[in-house]
Amino acid sequence: MTLVKHVLHQELDLEKWDALILQCTVADPFLLSSWLNVAAPGWSALVADDYKAVFPVFSNKKLLGMFFDLPNFVQKISLYGDQGYADEIKQQLTILQQNFKYICYTTDDTLVEEKQYTSPRRHQLLELKEGIRFPTKVWGRNIRKAESAALTTLSAVPTDFFVRALQKELKEKGNPYKQSDYIILQQLADMSISQGYGFIEGIKDANGTFTCGQFYTYIHGRIYLVACFSNDTARQHSLLHYLLYKIIQQKYEQDGILRIHFGGSNLPVIADFNKNFGAQDEEFVLVYKNKLPFPFRIFKHA
Repeated sequence: MTLVKHVLHQELDLEKWDALILQCTVADPFLLSSWLNVAAPGWSALVADDYKAVFPVFSNKKLLGMFFDLPNFVQKISLYGDQGYADEIKQQLTILQQNFKYICYTTDDTLVEEKQYTSPRRHQLLELKEGIRFPTKVWGRNIRKAESAALTTLSAVPTDFFVRALQKELKEKGNPYKQSDYIILQQLADMSISQGYGFIEGIKDANGTFTCGQFYTYIHGRIYLVACFSNDTARQHSLLHYLLYKIIQQKYEQDGILRIHFGGSNLPVIADFNKNFGAQDEEFVLVYKNKLPFPFRIFKHA
């Protein structure tokens, strides 16, 4: 008898789910049930032996068949909890996906049976384990730029302002979210802030205008950068670097060990920016399998 079962959303024990996520040192805040309920309503999970290990599943039925599509604002999924269940979760995941017409999510390579449907991905993590570490040389230089400009006071950014500023910047860069995603992002910000694990901090200029803002989620020992915006003033004075530096200082007052997840990127320019903080690459894979009819396959891709 298998100890791993696919548990539908309405049958999940969310208290047991959150208890596991909170105690698992590699589980990021976007895996809390309250976050998933907003980002991916109806999410389900592979659950091993009464929540000793779990793997989130994002499946939904559409006219063209079953889809397994990682939602925005959930960066990567894996097995959380007792790693002794890895082989069985991998087996059940493979069985579950057999009838899916479209599969697109990121996970660890060890959890994937059909390697031909994977491609490499990476994100950047900064792990602080030996007391407060001083920044890298690049980071230190950027902090001094912010201090010399006297732009060093952190202020909470209203969620609606943050989303509008992010939308404006992404539109200018030619890589905007869909309008529905901005609505979800604000819902996630409002919800996580009200529950005490989300926060948005920014720095204002001399006129009282926000130059930048960073949206983070935080649970003991773990910080995840959800999104950020900046204007020319912030970029000129490296205020995003300074902002993160101060946030890490604040959290180090609570934690002796801190893991900062930058969200990451395969794009060298973004990865290098993250590495300016001392972050290191963590490798994983994109699982992508598209069995949709040809005309739809063109419009639905990773």
